[in-house]
Amino acid sequence: MAGVVTVLKPDHLGDLVLSVPAIRAIQASGREVRLHVAPSSEALARYLFPDIAHIRTVEFQHLSRAPVAPPDLADLIEDSRRSDVLICLRSDQVIETMLKDLSLGCLAPSRNPLVHETGNQRMLLEPVIGSYSRTRHFSGEPIRIGQVRRHVALCISAGFPTNRWPNLHWLSLATLLGSKGVFITLVGGPSERGDLALLSRLLRGIPHRVVEGGRDFGRFLHALEEVDLVVASDSGTAHICSLTKPICSLFGPSPWRRYAPFGRNNLLMTRDEVCSPCAQFSSRVVNGCASRECMTSWSPTAVAQFVLDLDPAPLVRSGIRIETGVSHQHP
Repeated sequence: MAGVVTVLKPDHLGDLVLSVPAIRAIQASGREVRLHVAPSSEALARYLFPDIAHIRTVEFQHLSRAPVAPPDLADLIEDSRRSDVLICLRSDQVIETMLKDLSLGCLAPSRNPLVHETGNQRMLLEPVIGSYSRTRHFSGEPIRIGQVRRHVALCISAGFPTNRWPNLHWLSLATLLGSKGVFITLVGGPSERGDLALLSRLLRGIPHRVVEGGRDFGRFLHALEEVDLVVASDSGTAHICSLTKPICSLFGPSPWRRYAPFGRNNLLMTRDEVCSPCAQFSSRVVNGCASRECMTSWSPTAVAQFVLDLDPAPLVRSGIRIETGVSHQHP
């Protein structure tokens, strides 16, 4: 069915990756897509959606990690008024109120924290474009964890400070895996350049390499081609890795049911503390947590054993919950 759809997805890299099935499904329905993303996500959007000619940027103050001017919505207003429908793929009361004040009606997904983000978006879109497969539009075929894990990537990136796994834990994990003959790739973004260099220097005698992400996403994913499994904390870099590789996620304060990396076969580890999820990124709320036990009180030894043989028993005994295919538990 022909038509024009304006899609607003103005948040962070990982959030854009989780919207890949929805945006590609809209394209596959025959609609022309006009996509509006955050400036920091523009390069990734052009990589993920090379057939979308109309990609514009818009930056909202409450989503920016640095102070910015109020958003210039002129392009978004013009596109939405020339479209059949405006779809905001971020569940955000601030943005929805702003659009309402501009008399711009929009469709937005549910904020249900117990349903994966790709599921919330599919429930929004299917009445409009019909049924679609999230996996087919995300990776084509399911991405599986192999029986042998000779090459493991450790993605140390963290979308927000509270998501960080301590560098000492990453060092211990890399050392334990390396001692078992596993080749290690340390992965991070530009923000983790110093941490990657430090860990690399400390991994004396452990065969490894360092892969730093940037704006060339094709090159970044190609560098991971030989990797068997990515162990990652919650971050945009981890979600980018999930486009081609199986992920074993370490989740602390994030809503893991909603934001786990997409994939039926991916693994997720969490302490699932009673205080989780907590405030991670907000212009109004201060996170006063001093202990961060949801991320610090893990045993790298138990994590290493799990990575090697996928036996959950050591982790479960240490208070870690193991989940498989979170994105498909509540489809």
